[in-house]
Amino acid sequence: MPFSPTKRKRHQRRKPKEMVLNITSMIDVFTILLVFLLKSYSSEGHLVNIAKEIRLPVSTAEQVIHPAVNVAFNGASVFLEGGLLIDDVAPYLAAEEMLIEPLYEALRGLAARSKEIAEVNPAVVFTGEIVLQGDREIPFRLLKKVIYTAGQAEYVNQSLAVFQE
Repeated sequence: MPFSPTKRKRHQRRKPKEMVLNITSMIDVFTILLVFLLKSYSSEGHLVNIAKEIRLPVSTAEQVIHPAVNVAFNGASVFLEGGLLIDDVAPYLAAEEMLIEPLYEALRGLAARSKEIAEVNPAVVFTGEIVLQGDREIPFRLLKKVIYTAGQAEYVNQSLAVFQE
């Protein structure tokens, strides 16, 4: 005959065991995940928005561009800071004059505004940096005119945006 359980054993069996969750190890895991994600997060990101109409040339350049004024252009139009500035560049290509007047006026206005901010805020310095995004099939004459116009508008630190190979 089997033995019957004692009162103490019977009482222990009826009482449900309490579950204890040790969250210390879980906090350790989340901390490690958080540190990993913060270390792998790239703060540089994309500094230049490329217009859909522009296909940048491919290069092996390794220099990183800095935030600056963006001028994008293809064989048909010129964009300044993501907005359309000139919708037809054909008259400017045909003209003998090197200066593209609408681009010059817009860049001069941006430079004046940056200089005004620099006078009020000593942390801001006008460096004259500009990023030129030219389509890979633009005429060289247009590139030359855009570079000349940017230089005349006091944007002398010019960078050409390319796709890194």
